Amino acid sequence: MGQIVVALAAIALALFFRNEAASYPPTAAKLPDLLGAVVIVLAVMAIAKVVWYRLRPRTAVADAGSGTDTPTDTRSLAIGAGFLALIVLYAFSITWIGYLIATPLFLAIPLAVLRPVGPVAAVSAIVSVTAVIFGVFVWFLNLSIPLYPAL
Repeated sequence: MGQIVVALAAIALALFFRNEAASYPPTAAKLPDLLGAVVIVLAVMAIAKVVWYRLRPRTAVADAGSGTDTPTDTRSLAIGAGFLALIVLYAFSITWIGYLIATPLFLAIPLAVLRPVGPVAAVSAIVSVTAVIFGVFVWFLNLSIPLYPAL
């Protein structure tokens, strides 16, 4: 059930971003529309997979090792909820604190909490992702995004 909730949240978030992109110039709106469509298709596929696994007949061997009915631990739910809250906060904070502050913070918080990589790799990833997104939106799409805090 948790996978379905996450997939539905992804669909809602994709629809929100596609709605926000409706006011962009036509060329600039293509990327959010494409990404939103991909996220929606993947989320629907994830929902279909969960439903298919729950509806298909099970054998004794599959029941013993499936692991699909194990309860979700609260730490995983808290991490997912925290990450979802962080995404929403990021989307609204760009206009206040600017892209060049909000994006590295948005990337650094989960990397610091979850520690999936070392500090050198984390800093490299943060700088690279920030630079690539900046390049796409500012140089390639010629969009004016708030780079610095609004004073």
